[in-house]
Amino acid sequence: MPYRTMLLHLNDEKRVPHLIRTAATLARNGGAHIIGLYVMPSATPPPDLVGPFAVTWMEDQLASYREQERRIKLVFDAKIKQADNITHEWRTDDSSFDANVADAVIDHARTADLVIVSQGGQNPWIDDVPERVALESGRPTLVVPQEGEFEQIGKDVTIAWKPTKEAARAAFDALPILTNAQRVRILTVTENGDTPSDGSNRTSSDELASSLLRHGVHAETETVAQDDLSVANRLLVHTRRTYQDLIVMGIYGHSRFREFILGGVSRDVLQHTKVPVLLAH
Repeated sequence: MPYRTMLLHLNDEKRVPHLIRTAATLARNGGAHIIGLYVMPSATPPPDLVGPFAVTWMEDQLASYREQERRIKLVFDAKIKQADNITHEWRTDDSSFDANVADAVIDHARTADLVIVSQGGQNPWIDDVPERVALESGRPTLVVPQEGEFEQIGKDVTIAWKPTKEAARAAFDALPILTNAQRVRILTVTENGDTPSDGSNRTSSDELASSLLRHGVHAETETVAQDDLSVANRLLVHTRRTYQDLIVMGIYGHSRFREFILGGVSRDVLQHTKVPVLLAH
């Protein structure tokens, strides 16, 4: 079943055209409704500003955000109208004066089939959006890198596999993409010193391949050793060497003081990937 509702988070102005193009590419596979979302960031003044200086600062910030929202909406409207077989709408979330951007995106994400966001690292207001949406929204989240264009996303796919609930969730959340892929590879990276006595990772990979085949997805399995790289780097290096255009993987994190702490592999992949990553938790 294709993704029918896609939420596109568009606070990262530099990447707006690329994010829209990615959403339109995925939507063409079966038609979709695309929601463009801009969240007004916090306009809380720095603690050293008080009185009329604080008021002026807040007014200037809000005016800047409103102008940015206007520019992004113009691009969204123009680009989305060029796509076929797509319906769309625009949302501006200014519901809270001191809104946390990630919290607002999570609220909108929960009724979408797929959430598309930009990779962090460019703006402190939105750097935590990818990981928090993936961990807390309950929806598959596609993270698009800061650099590059991805017009053929989902043609050659790597599923980063280990027999965990997160990886399983990601593999099956990606089915609308996998069913249209030309090649799917189930990749297991064995950590140094970790050699399953009965080939359990290999067996679970084969079982996943069999399950995907019943959906019409022909997937091959492969196991590579971590060697002298981290698990994340081995995954990313292998993906680059085989020219694959999408990584599907579970995102791992644990709760501490009501916040999720991101796992090391998930964090490194999110920071360094050069191809889009579809995450699920």
